[in-house]
Amino acid sequence: MKFRNKGVVLISILLIVLLLSAVAITFGNKYLVSLKRAQYIEFQSLSLNAFRNVEAMSLNKIDKFSRFNSSNLTKENPLLNDEIYFEINGATIVGSIDDASNCFNINSLVRAGKEDYLENKKSINAFRELMYLAEVDNNVAEEIIDQIIDWVDKNSNPRAYGLEDYYYSGPLHNPREFSGGRLLIDIEELKSIPSVRLVDWDIFKEFFCAYPFATDLKLNINTLDKNNILLLTVFFPKIDIKDAEYIIENIPLNGFQDINAFLRSFDDIDLSSPNGEILFTSDIFNIKTVVDYEGYSASSKSTLIYGKNKNGYILSRTYNGI
Repeated sequence: MKFRNKGVVLISILLIVLLLSAVAITFGNKYLVSLKRAQYIEFQSLSLNAFRNVEAMSLNKIDKFSRFNSSNLTKENPLLNDEIYFEINGATIVGSIDDASNCFNINSLVRAGKEDYLENKKSINAFRELMYLAEVDNNVAEEIIDQIIDWVDKNSNPRAYGLEDYYYSGPLHNPREFSGGRLLIDIEELKSIPSVRLVDWDIFKEFFCAYPFATDLKLNINTLDKNNILLLTVFFPKIDIKDAEYIIENIPLNGFQDINAFLRSFDDIDLSSPNGEILFTSDIFNIKTVVDYEGYSASSKSTLIYGKNKNGYILSRTYNGI
């Protein structure tokens, strides 16, 4: 009996120890989860502050550039080459500035009229050529042009291959919606256009952007690189891909100061009748930021427009990792 009682006591003690261990593990896991959550909340707050600080520092750099050397922006300019780097509260923050002007602004397919948006023939010609070089069927390209213009314009009269509210709000369209009646604010909006869905989306991701300007296409010649060969080809209707490659390969490190210097350098190439405006500087920039902190990482991309009134404003922001 004596040994039996000792056995019962031992088993009871072991059960109590086991129970207490289970409780300790449960509370320990909850503590670790709470700790991780607190660390992540701190990381989120730190990242958001870092993103805004890098934007402010970038705007300051762009402002200084615009005050002292605004007529010429090249790939070698410190504005584009010198990173913004600092450490704070154990976090590493790296920011950079890129010229964001060298893309096909989809809103350039139209120009602003007195009461409505009208087709921009030069940009439409460039678009057709770009679709041709990207091996998009001509009929599909014409549908895309008309459907984008109908999406943007304010009237309800469909173009030859266009679509208006009767289609987007009809029973065959899901979700039912109305056409924009405004300029596009992001190329992702193009996914609402039926004909766009017939084309490899990577084409639009690579070459297109959406800036709130119903103006001619614009290119900064001084910051073009090999990724812009097709864009340069469609910008000048009388050149081919080899001409575009040659031009980009022979852009001097210090860039061109003006149109005359540019044309003199390639006087054996026909650069007449461009489908847009030739620039040698930029007023649109991408600001990229990466934050690393205790095993966490986050990034942001902000598009900044620096206006003629010497004020900059953020057009869009994209956050990843928070």
